[in-house]
Amino acid sequence: MYMAILSAIYKKNLKAGLAVLGKISIGGAVEKASSFAEKVTMLSENGAKTVLVPMDNLIEMTTLPSSILGKTDTPFYGNSQMLLQKAVLGE
Repeated sequence: MYMAILSAIYKKNLKAGLAVLGKISIGGAVEKASSFAEKVTMLSENGAKTVLVPMDNLIEMTTLPSSILGKTDTPFYGNSQMLLQKAVLGE
């Protein structure tokens, strides 16, 4: 929902094939995504080209199958501003 609102405010489309893991609290805190490897694998197998992941999941990158790493980009975000830059503004 957060990404849809920002996309509308900035009148910019989200990247094609984009998925976002994690939660952002009302106060702006980013929460770690649970079941990281399973979610990224499922999203990749269903067409996601980019999966934005909370920085707290960085240590779990080694749990991803190499076949997924080869076809899906997994950039990390640490705050809502980074998420906005990577998803809406395309930076």
